[in-house]
Amino acid sequence: MSFPEHLTLQSVEILNLCNRICSNLPESDLDALPQNLRAKSRSFWELYQEGRDRSENYKDVARAVIDVTEEEAPVAWLTPGHPIIFDSVSQTLLEAGQARGWRVCVVPAISCLDTILADIGYDPAGGLIVYEATSLVAGNLPLLPSLATLLLQPSAFGSHVAHYQSQWAPDLVPLRDYLLQFFAPSHPCAFIRCQSQNMNRNVIWCEIQQINSLSFDAIAGSTLFLPSDPNSGF
Repeated sequence: MSFPEHLTLQSVEILNLCNRICSNLPESDLDALPQNLRAKSRSFWELYQEGRDRSENYKDVARAVIDVTEEEAPVAWLTPGHPIIFDSVSQTLLEAGQARGWRVCVVPAISCLDTILADIGYDPAGGLIVYEATSLVAGNLPLLPSLATLLLQPSAFGSHVAHYQSQWAPDLVPLRDYLLQFFAPSHPCAFIRCQSQNMNRNVIWCEIQQINSLSFDAIAGSTLFLPSDPNSGF
């Protein structure tokens, strides 16, 4: 998503009503908020430690938000994209809040799925499978070549460790080989980054057999899109 352009009117209204806004966005991103919202915003970006198990980072951030909520409620959790789609911190906060008897409201927002589908001009009415790339291979999950597929976080493939700042590049050979069980080697695919503030699209097309040979810059922060195979018998 593009921040803060993709904030909804409902989200802004709720942020205005809260005493504190906690976020996993860096301080520099929060500077783009209106001054009245920026003044009560707090970034927990520093809790996302490089080279550490991502799940431990997420737990620390959730604990920090809970601590703030106990002191300053009502509190908002501001996170990029849709708060429920592939967001472990939001899930933890939702469960923790309900367990404490707090009133927790999840507000819909623009997700990476919305922006990606707009970038490539694909209508999911034709069918769409969405997986996290590492989970797909680790879980031996099924793919249907007759349906389009989105694979999230290919740049973190095979790693549970945080790589926020280093130019760590994954080995995509296992992902390539898994996809070749369902698609032809020459089947097209695209690494897509969400639209930036200047509306430039970043879409890099290649063949499935080539995905392991692309540079770090080509796949960093991207989602992998595989269009359906019209010749598939599945």
